[in-house]
Amino acid sequence: MTTNSNLSTVSDILGVLQDILARSEVIIPNLESPYSRFPNTDQSAPHKEQSIGAIITEHQQQLDTVLHEISGLESVMDSIKNLKQQLLAKKNKITQSMILHKGLTSGLWRLPTEVVSQIFHFCLPGIDEFEPPSGLDPPVLLTGVCRRWRAIAVATPSLWCRPSLLFCPGDQWKRQAFCYDSWLQRSQGRPLSLTLCWDDCPYDSDKIRILLRPYVNQILSLCIHFSFRENQPELLLDSFPALHELTILASDMTALRRSISQLPLTVTSLKLIASCFTHQMLSSYNPVWTHLTNIVMEVLEPFVVLNLLKLCPNLSSLMIGIMFGNFRNFAHLTHNNLRSLSIAFRHTDPLLELFKVLSLPNLRVLETSSSNETERWPHEEFKAFMALSICSLESLVLGAGVTTTHGQRAEYIDLIPSLKVVVDPSRPNYYDL
Repeated sequence: MTTNSNLSTVSDILGVLQDILARSEVIIPNLESPYSRFPNTDQSAPHKEQSIGAIITEHQQQLDTVLHEISGLESVMDSIKNLKQQLLAKKNKITQSMILHKGLTSGLWRLPTEVVSQIFHFCLPGIDEFEPPSGLDPPVLLTGVCRRWRAIAVATPSLWCRPSLLFCPGDQWKRQAFCYDSWLQRSQGRPLSLTLCWDDCPYDSDKIRILLRPYVNQILSLCIHFSFRENQPELLLDSFPALHELTILASDMTALRRSISQLPLTVTSLKLIASCFTHQMLSSYNPVWTHLTNIVMEVLEPFVVLNLLKLCPNLSSLMIGIMFGNFRNFAHLTHNNLRSLSIAFRHTDPLLELFKVLSLPNLRVLETSSSNETERWPHEEFKAFMALSICSLESLVLGAGVTTTHGQRAEYIDLIPSLKVVVDPSRPNYYDL
C-alpha cells in the first residue's frame, strides 16, 4: 500500500512539474533607457543623476527577483536529483529481485552441491598462472553470487589450496594478513600449493613466519617471486618440513644461495627461473642436488649440464636452457636414472657436445627446441647418441626452431621402431616459462 502511494505521489509531482515547465517562459525585460545609448548628449546633470538612480533601483529589484527565482529553482533541482537517486536505487533493487527470481527457475539452482563444487573448480586460474587474491576472481568471486554459492565455495577446501599471496608496499600488512589467513583457513588442512610474491616491498621474515606458522605442515609446493634485484632476503625454507616442490623466480640467486643449499630433504623438485647457472654456482649449492629428482633451470654451457648430472644421481626429469656452447674435451658420462630430458638451446653447439659424450640408457622422453631456426640440427650426432645410450626412447618431440626432414625422422624410427616422433613448434620449453 505504501509503495503504491509513493508511486502515485512521485507521478503527481512529475506531472505537475511537466505541466508547469510546458507553460513556463522566461521573459527578458526591456532594459533600454535614454542613457543606454552612446554617445549621450544630455548635459542636465541633476535631472540625469535622479533618473539614472531610479533606473538602477528598478534594475536591482529585478536582479534580486531573478536571483531569488534561480535559488528556488536550484533547490527544486536538488530535490529532483535526490528523487532521481531514490528512483534509481528502487529500480536496481527491483532488477536484482527479478534476476534472483528468474534464476530460481534455472536448472543450475537444482544442481546437487557436489556438481556445483566441481563446476567451481573449472573457474579457478591455471596452475601456472600467478593470480593475487582478489574479490573479482575465483574463488572469492564465487562467494559473492548468492548465499548458496558462498556456502558451497567456503565448504569446498580444494578451492582454497592454491593461494597466491602478493605483498605490496605500504602500510597494508594487517589487512593483507587477515585476508590471507582467512583464505588459508578455508583449506581445512588440505595440502597447499603456495605462491608468494613481493612487489618491490621489504621482506619481513618474522611477519611471514607468523602468518604461515599454522599451515607449514600443509605446504607441499612453494613458488616464490621476487620482482626486485637488490636486498633479496634469506628465505625461511627450513621452516617448511613437508615441502616437496620449490620454484624461485629471481634474476639474481646470490642472496638465496644459503637458503637453497639448506633445503629440507623432503624437497625433490627444484625450479630456478630467470637466473643462469655457472659451474661455480652449482658447487656452492651443495648438498641440495643429491636428493632431487626433478630440476628446471638455465645453465651457461654444456659443461654445467654434465656437472649437474654428476651432482644429481637420482635425477629423473630435467628441463634445461643452455645459453652458449663451447668446445672442451669432455669425459664420457652415463646417467642411469634420467627418464625425461627437455633441452632449449640458442645454438646447436651445446647439443653437438652433449650428444658426443652423454649416455642415458633409461631415457624415455626427449624434447628439443631452439630460438634460432637457421641452426643445423645435428642429425648424425643424434643418431650416435641414440646408439651409444642403447635406450628405449619412447617419445622424441621436436619443438620450435628444430628443422628435420622426413627422411631423418624415418632413420630415428629405424633405430627404435617403437619411437614416436612428434613435430610440435608450439611445445613450451624453458624459455617459455
